[in-house]
Amino acid sequence: MTDCTYCGDTLEKTGGKLFIQADGTRHHFCSAKCQKNWEKGRNLQYAEHN
Repeated sequence: MTDCTYCGDTLEKTGGKLFIQADGTRHHFCSAKCQKNWEKGRNLQYAEHN
């Protein structure tokens, strides 16, 4: 099981999105919302995110 790169939530084996950059770096996201916020360079606003 992996964690979301943006919010840190635990992902199931078949859930979420995998984004691979040209340099081979892998980023796992639990939703498109987390991916878009990460791409825009936003920081996670909430300390407790579940």
